[in-house]
Amino acid sequence: MTGKGALAVVRRSEVDGTVRAPPSKSLTQRAVACALIADGRTEIIDPSTSDDGVVAAAVARSMGARVRAGESSWLIDPPPLPEAPDDVVDCKGSATSMRLFTAIAALADGATVLTGDESLRRRPVGELLDAMNALGARCFSTRGNGLPPVVVEGGGIRGGAVSIRGDVSSQYISALILSCTRADSDTSIQVLNSLESSGYVRMSLDVLREFGGVVAPDFASARFLVPGRQNLKGCRFVVEGDYSSAAFVIAAGALAGRASVAGLSIRTSQGDKKILEIIERMGAEVSVGGGTVTAVRRGLRGVEIDCSEVPDLVPVLGVLATQAEGVTVLRRISRLRIKESDRVEGVVSMINRLGGHAVADGEEIVVKGPSSLKGTEIDPKGDHRIAMAAAVAGLAASGETVIMGAECVSKSYPSFFSDLERLGAEVEVTR
Repeated sequence: MTGKGALAVVRRSEVDGTVRAPPSKSLTQRAVACALIADGRTEIIDPSTSDDGVVAAAVARSMGARVRAGESSWLIDPPPLPEAPDDVVDCKGSATSMRLFTAIAALADGATVLTGDESLRRRPVGELLDAMNALGARCFSTRGNGLPPVVVEGGGIRGGAVSIRGDVSSQYISALILSCTRADSDTSIQVLNSLESSGYVRMSLDVLREFGGVVAPDFASARFLVPGRQNLKGCRFVVEGDYSSAAFVIAAGALAGRASVAGLSIRTSQGDKKILEIIERMGAEVSVGGGTVTAVRRGLRGVEIDCSEVPDLVPVLGVLATQAEGVTVLRRISRLRIKESDRVEGVVSMINRLGGHAVADGEEIVVKGPSSLKGTEIDPKGDHRIAMAAAVAGLAASGETVIMGAECVSKSYPSFFSDLERLGAEVEVTR
């Protein structure tokens, strides 16, 4: 056995039960960012205590906010303006925090240096920096390569008009929208190419609206008009359950029995709600009622899926495809190469190591099924979604599926393995 950290062993299991969806880390991070630039106290109810959620709170604290973390809520009292931190800001592995707070740091009076762990320092931020500079901020990548660490000199954002690609990261657009509410003048953001993962921008707009923020979005023309000099107001913000995390439990039900997830909002802007539509197309039985989603195993069939709006679902969709009759094609997946890991290579490697049949072909991953999966050792290379997908695959694999560095799931879903156990899965986690 190689590798360090926790090991999770998953054996072939039938699942049948109900768990509660973890709070959305994406909504938590956006709420913390808005709370930092709002006037007055914000109470965040049921915040995500995942690694990424905790990082967002720590960054806000370093920029002058008073953050008091209770058992089920966080109280955030912001400074009049974001403050230049005393030290370098470590965003660890959180790309969302890196991008949101890089833009917000432009509102501080002094300079802010933001960095992160090895994986984060490989994730691009250059186009966001270019857009911010075009709007009157002063910022740069320390190595001149468009990657973290970054320096933001502060002094405010002028506003104006800017264009930015929408097919690299929707987080760039969210970061500009939130920060430009405090710009000196109005800002027009024109998204070039196609806006992918648009659900995350809608989430940012929903959060901003709770704080009294005003934006005129035009998704048809991919243009966002942000009035400047807005006075956001602290509020009571309730975090929804997270579809991105719940997708793994829902998939477990579709693959290995029956699973229900409570605490999910049906009227949500979360793009990964599409997991319900996708697995129904694949043949699973899906029912929704009273904030609870239930998935039941039926014969699965291969389908073609445009993944440009749901890139975080690709690992678990690849696993489902191994048990589907025929060919499943996961299309428009190139952005997965710049996630926590090269997620295209990670998904294909995981499936093939388990005895499935997957190939990457340009903008597509093609999976042929059904396959008889066999347990093996999987190294997710620190990628939480690969680790969780491998665990779901282990429910249908013979023998033992051993996941190295299993603690990485805490980035988004700290209780994942214990929730699998609650569903009846045979799971053992050791350190």
